[in-house]
Parts: sequence; structure tokens; C-alpha cells
Amino acid sequence: MDWYKHYIEAHAVETDEIPDAEDLAYRRMRDIYYTTEKPLPADVQVVSDWVRLDEDVVEPVLEKFFKSTPEGFIHEGWQMDIAQRQHVLKKNRENGKRGGRKPRGVV
Repeated sequence: MDWYKHYIEAHAVETDEIPDAEDLAYRRMRDIYYTTEKPLPADVQVVSDWVRLDEDVVEPVLEKFFKSTPEGFIHEGWQMDIAQRQHVLKKNRENGKRGGRKPRGVV
């Protein structure tokens, strides 16, 4: 995914009580999550390397905002957003294969 909506107020409310370093980790994790469209790796050290911050900064963020699964760390809200986006893209591709939209006024 090349872009995602960043809801400034929602982010501020969600991260209001975490230190600045953890907020930075969270933002970098979100960029990686949306870019790869996959859960973050289950290994905290790998996530830490990816966001270029220490494990002691990354681990609390993963514990607070993510769900640990065998596939890795999942953020349920972001996962739903990505799934919806993939659904729309799939629908648009199918429409394009049929020749796209009909011109206005054509029945």
C-alpha cells in the first residue's frame, strides 16, 4: 500500500499516555504494517531492528497496541482497514476487466 489515512485526533487520543520514543515506534510500526500489508514479525528483536529503536521501547508498544499471533503481531484496526482496501481494489480490477464504467447517459 502506498498510502493510508492518518487520523491525527484519533492517534493523539490513542497515544496520549505513552512516551515520545514509544509514539515514534508506533508510527514507524504503522508505516511498516501498511507498506507490507502483513502482521509485524513475532520476534521483538526483528521489529526493533526494523523501526531502528531499542527493544525496551518497542516491546511496550507491541504489548499495548498489538495482538500476538503465530503469524506475528496484529493490529486489528489496521488489519480491517487493509482488508477493506484490498476488497475495493479487487472490485475495481474486476470492473476494469469488464471494460470499466459505462459512459453517462448510456443504458
